Amino acid sequence: MTSLNDEVALLRTVPFFSSIDSGRLKLLAYASEKLAFEDGDLIFRKGEAENDTFFILDGAADVVDETGGEAITIAHLPRYSLFGEISAFCNVPRTATMRASGHLMVLRIPQEHFIDLIRSSPAMALQIIRVLALRLVDTTSDLVAARAEGHSVHNDASGSA
Repeated sequence: MTSLNDEVALLRTVPFFSSIDSGRLKLLAYASEKLAFEDGDLIFRKGEAENDTFFILDGAADVVDETGGEAITIAHLPRYSLFGEISAFCNVPRTATMRASGHLMVLRIPQEHFIDLIRSSPAMALQIIRVLALRLVDTTSDLVAARAEGHSVHNDASGSA
């Protein structure tokens, strides 16, 4: 078992959290839950109403679409990736299913603490905006490629997973 100070020291080494002051990191470590998953374990399912955000401390996770009874991996998120933030920001159900890809260690950040971090840390907010913008670029690129290949693509105003 690790101490609160050990958790803060770990978070301090993560580039995503490095700009946050020690007091806020301590609150984040205290309010968040570290969870472990094994390959294929379900983290959450598309459509669930839970709004916490997850941050990958170690390992990787897959973004999976299960439409039509078939599971298709649509993205692979490596270490230090954030996911679940769309539900936290927009209070909408999960837009995709998330599964562990190998051994996975995540930090589950309650919605209210995640939003508080965004409000209090402009550097972190800017980093999240960059992540979301890059995801939008990737999704738009995939959409253009699918249309060029002649695949039928339905326009969905809810955005990317």
